[in-house]
Amino acid sequence: MLARLQRGITMVIQGTLSWQAVLQKIIVSSKERQRLANELGINTITLTRWAKEDSHPQRSYLARLVKVVHPHQRAELLNALLVAYPDMQDKLMEETTEYVPSPFFRQILKDRASIIETMRPWQISNTVLDEALRLLDPNQLGMAVTPALCMPPVGNKILSLREHGGRGTDPWDTDLEHESIFLGMNCLAGHVVQSGRASSVRDVKRERYIPVFAHPEGMEISSAAAPIWLEGKIAGCLLASSTQLEHFTQTRLDLLLNLANIFALALNPDDFYPHQMVQLRYIPKPPIQEQYLRTFRQLVTSRMIQAGRRNETLNNAEAEKAAWQELEETLIRVGAELDESEM
Repeated sequence: MLARLQRGITMVIQGTLSWQAVLQKIIVSSKERQRLANELGINTITLTRWAKEDSHPQRSYLARLVKVVHPHQRAELLNALLVAYPDMQDKLMEETTEYVPSPFFRQILKDRASIIETMRPWQISNTVLDEALRLLDPNQLGMAVTPALCMPPVGNKILSLREHGGRGTDPWDTDLEHESIFLGMNCLAGHVVQSGRASSVRDVKRERYIPVFAHPEGMEISSAAAPIWLEGKIAGCLLASSTQLEHFTQTRLDLLLNLANIFALALNPDDFYPHQMVQLRYIPKPPIQEQYLRTFRQLVTSRMIQAGRRNETLNNAEAEKAAWQELEETLIRVGAELDESEM
């Protein structure tokens, strides 16, 4: 039996262990028991007493406990505490702040001013993505944040987006570069870039109007995206995925939009396009894309060999760009041939 809280988490009530039982599992290791006691400012005997079924520690300690356990243990403990103390939802979930911290702003401006142009996009992008994870998923329940940027125009039209790296917390990998896929009008990211407005999907499995390309499948429960603008031109969007139901409250969506605005500083002016150029096409879902994306490195090598035979100079970056464009063309053609149920 599922119980849905007002925001941020779905919990299983029937069959859920008590929070004391969950804590017992966590502190089996004496080393971990000592670490938690130190973090909480108590002794190990008190912590062991808490793990008994009839214990009732001060609630401020319970809120702190959620934050100091390891991330992979946090979701189970949090669920169990919310069953025992439903009135503590606000305290335990700790709603995200509405504002981006000023030290982060200072770091971004410093990087923008001091890092050479070739390294700046990578450095600022990773800094923004790491901060997004910290602010949007303070309890580390599981999130991925990925920039989905416009592909170069074809015939003066932007036809698709492509994910560029990304960062994640468990169950996603930390570095999502190898998970990059194409996105089109038939997904949340495409909808946001086409409309130019931030949007969210509260429940990926129930959404009917704005499908989400959950990738890898089964991990993404809710999602949100915010457009990346500069001087009235658009570069794509910042896409966030969570393991939690209805995670993207209006506060978190506003924060994602602020982070997307900051992310614009990681990009070059020629990465932005007039919005009227955005005319996205249908792109196949990730499982269909995979067979084509696996050929990327082969396409790059082929391009460089062909250039060598023609005595032309083609560096790796140019060969990769050409390979991505070839894959885009292929996926748009495949997407046009799919029926609605396959999109």
